[in-house]
Amino acid sequence: MSHVYPPADRPEVEVLVDGTWYPGELRMWTQGEDGSWSANVMWSRASGENRLDTFPSDNVRPLAEA
Repeated sequence: MSHVYPPADRPEVEVLVDGTWYPGELRMWTQGEDGSWSANVMWSRASGENRLDTFPSDNVRPLAEA
């Protein structure tokens, strides 16, 4: 089971990488056979290089409001 967000509806999130939260754009949620969820997120570090990776749900949160 999965849920894909259309480009105009992609939520802004943060992902946990090596102990640091980075901003990103949620592309898709996927549920595994064991019932766990993972998120496909386009994210970047301060260097500006974009990456597309999959994260367990515990490593994804809504973007913190400033």
